Amino acid sequence: MQGQSTRFQLKLKKVIYITMAWLGISLFQVLYDYLIVISYTDNPELFRLPKVLAATVLIAIIAGIIGGIFIVNKIEPWLRSLPFWKALILLLGFYTLSAFVLMAFGSLLYQSLVLQTGLFHPTTFAEVKNFLTGLDFIKLFISWGLIFFGTIISIMIYDKYGPGNFRNLLLGRYFHPRSEERIFMFLDLRSSTTIAEKLGNRKYFQFLHDFINDATDPILYTKGDIYQYVGDEIVISWTMPNGLQVNNCINCFFDIQAAIQAKSQYYTKEYGYIPEFKAGLHFGSVISGEIGLVKKEIAFSGDVLNTASRIQSECNKHQLDLLLSDELVNLLNLPNNHEVKSIGKIQLRGKAEEVGLSTITRK
Repeated sequence: MQGQSTRFQLKLKKVIYITMAWLGISLFQVLYDYLIVISYTDNPELFRLPKVLAATVLIAIIAGIIGGIFIVNKIEPWLRSLPFWKALILLLGFYTLSAFVLMAFGSLLYQSLVLQTGLFHPTTFAEVKNFLTGLDFIKLFISWGLIFFGTIISIMIYDKYGPGNFRNLLLGRYFHPRSEERIFMFLDLRSSTTIAEKLGNRKYFQFLHDFINDATDPILYTKGDIYQYVGDEIVISWTMPNGLQVNNCINCFFDIQAAIQAKSQYYTKEYGYIPEFKAGLHFGSVISGEIGLVKKEIAFSGDVLNTASRIQSECNKHQLDLLLSDELVNLLNLPNNHEVKSIGKIQLRGKAEEVGLSTITRK
């Protein structure tokens, strides 16, 4: 239930952002056109500003909500799963159809307000027809096409960097190195070499692609940031508040398990294997900062990453899927359906001191 609630909140937030952005752009266009009109005439009433604003606000909100819902639920999956040229054709078709319908409705509403006639009055229809066959429609179609595809590009960049990283890059939060505490999970596929040999390079790459795609939503819905993909390994990071909130850092692991299990028939049919994975978690202080001039990203440096990686490597030795440091376990507020089992003090490779490890199972 928590995952579904978080999933809804993230999608709702995106729809709200798109709606507010499109509303702001629409109001700016109206204001700009109004200033142009009054600069060439002594009678600003010709612009009918109140009625234009009323129609603009209503249409922008409707377009933002409908467009935002479609972008979040349809276009994003297209961009993830389809070749770009196929996604582009679908986007062009959707935009052309929706632009025609919404602009026709907007013109219908505006003309009925200006002419003080009903929506379906013949005079109103005649004015709408003139608009749809005139230069104003072409101007709006092109300008809003640029806005629509600009929104899509923004979402693609947002997805590339991840929600937290994209926001931090925009705000310049990591322009200068800073120290912070974070939780890290190193999540690694089991038997990847064997599976790759059986499937072949091309088929194994698709297998890995599907696994990462299916793991992404549980990561995002538990407020995790995807730090790196290292071969068949995913490195996930949380700020301390996000990772500890309702045990997000642990729920992430179990939610990925559930997502893979839900698609077990697909994996068995397509590949003959169901992905199995192991994970190690630890938290600690890291130095965070932007790195790179061309392929810029946020990088983390600190012993916590090495420790989390070493903890994950202990999973095979103890035949467990999940291991985490006792220090992290002590920070969690686990519900009754979670059972903690101590593994004891372990001498991790490259570490001078032993580290207490535990595993957690969900009943």
